[in-house]
Amino acid sequence: MRVVAMLAVAGLIALVVAVLTGSTWAAVAVILLAVAGIAVLLRDWRGEHISNFAGDSSRQSLQEPDVETVDSALTADDFSPDLSTDPDGPSSDARAD
Repeated sequence: MRVVAMLAVAGLIALVVAVLTGSTWAAVAVILLAVAGIAVLLRDWRGEHISNFAGDSSRQSLQEPDVETVDSALTADDFSPDLSTDPDGPSSDARAD
């Protein structure tokens, strides 16, 4: 990121020079610095993107802490809706009562 910041500062200086002097060469330098900055950012982004999917163990241990797995088997009651078939019965929404 330090390289990108230096490219941005150099591009800003070149832009100010190009605007104040009207120099074509300074304008070309602004464009070249901008393209170089975008290329460096894309390279860094691609490197981070690849390392995320490469199975980096240090990042993996930070993202997924060790948690004891609890056996939570589903029962038939977990699938039944909480609706009453009796129209005069209690509402299905407990907050409405």
